Amino acid sequence: MKKWWIKILVALATVSLVIFFLVATSSVHSRNAVDRYKDQLRAAGEKLDFNDVIPPRVDPDKNALDLIRQAFAAMPYPAAGILLSNPPLAMKMVAPGKAMVGSQQSEIISDSNPACTNSWDDLNQELEMRGPAIDFLRQASERSKLDFELDYNQGAYLLLPHLSRMKQAAILLSSASLADLHRGDGASAATNLHTLLLIVNQDQDEPLLISQLVRIAMAQIAVNAQWELLQSTNVGDPQLAMLQRDWTNIQFAQPLEKSLMMERVWGTRTIEQLRTSNSPSSIYSGWMSMGGPGSGGTGSGDWLDMLKDMGQAMKHKTADALWRVSWSYDDELKILQGDQVLVETMRQVHTNGYFKAALADRDRKLAALGIDRPGTNWLRNHLDEDLETLGSGSVQPLVRSIERVLNTEAAHTIATTAIALKRYQLRHGTLPGDLSALVPEFLPEVPRDPVDGHPLRYQVLPNGNFLLYSIGSDNIDNGGDGNTQAGSKSLQWLRGRDWVWPQPATAREVQNFRNLPP
Repeated sequence: MKKWWIKILVALATVSLVIFFLVATSSVHSRNAVDRYKDQLRAAGEKLDFNDVIPPRVDPDKNALDLIRQAFAAMPYPAAGILLSNPPLAMKMVAPGKAMVGSQQSEIISDSNPACTNSWDDLNQELEMRGPAIDFLRQASERSKLDFELDYNQGAYLLLPHLSRMKQAAILLSSASLADLHRGDGASAATNLHTLLLIVNQDQDEPLLISQLVRIAMAQIAVNAQWELLQSTNVGDPQLAMLQRDWTNIQFAQPLEKSLMMERVWGTRTIEQLRTSNSPSSIYSGWMSMGGPGSGGTGSGDWLDMLKDMGQAMKHKTADALWRVSWSYDDELKILQGDQVLVETMRQVHTNGYFKAALADRDRKLAALGIDRPGTNWLRNHLDEDLETLGSGSVQPLVRSIERVLNTEAAHTIATTAIALKRYQLRHGTLPGDLSALVPEFLPEVPRDPVDGHPLRYQVLPNGNFLLYSIGSDNIDNGGDGNTQAGSKSLQWLRGRDWVWPQPATAREVQNFRNLPP
């Protein structure tokens, strides 16, 4: 009879051979699947090469970069003073469908701490100090493009310090606009908002998701300032027509499509770089900082802890090896397929002119890919705890960005329509009975709801105000119900059952909010 240890060795060798065969077969199959899918995408005209998705450099004469940098230099960094701690509130929601006109308040009250207040004189003094920055921003807005000349080849090591500065510039211009409105200078307020909108428009070609999300944040700041300006009696038709043109020229959906194409290329490039690493799991998840090899371990140093550390190290090395030769191709395919679904979603939005059908198709396709489901590979689920979510984890954040664009497109369309309504009212002395009355004098066509493609919902109210809204993310017309959706405590107008353009709150409604904030 053979000795027991020989039987164990034979069994281990057999298991190892079976695993090797399965992994080798899986590796070939997965790699071929990736190659076939890439060939399919290229045959359809998709751009999968890095150089094809990098935007061309802008002509220096058209690039606002030098002036933007001078504006940044004139803004303290990190920001200090009122603009950091207590900027004036614009379109602060105090009840469903009702917002406080911040520029008409007697003082500037902190959003987070009602006990913290500043006077408008305090703000004006700080804005006077930031005057050179505002001047540079105005000059920069006269250029047609803004290119920060990023080196996209740096990949994950690419630094983007300009993004926080861009948002800071948006806060500066919005605050200056509200200060102008407070002292009754509507023309200057419109100029500052005009500057902000032109800069948002200039920066649309930076094909990074985070860059587009910052543009969206800047646009929301501009929407709030635009609402404040529409509550003023000191703004004329020339200024409103200028701002309406600015809003009309801004794009959000197509820039996001380009950023998703970049994410698709960047995702596959990241996979390729990780394959060449000795320890892809440590790079992806940072497990070494939590007690992996080289960190000194966390045990007491006895033989049992040493065995545990050795076992853990062997587990990671085995998972890394299997990921490089086999599972990485599964992840790459999932990233390619998931990102392609999102790219096609934005193209469908562009073709349809609305989001509803495209989002339904997106969710159906992603569900078919299993993006939101755990993997079914038993061995990987037990070995690869660091990299097992790489494929789906790279796609999921991108999914949410499309909803952000929908919110922004709705706000953008509603704000543009509200400007046209104000212009009609100034010219004719009354509000129009329906939106078709704005065509062609103030709008080229009846504005459409980005959610479902139907005309924006609008009606004149008995009190002389108007109701203007999108049906919102639930795709149901709730009759202009601005109450928050179930489970949400936020008063933000883009989180209501319908997305209702706010009407100005009364003094009592503002005081009630301050006395009993949600």
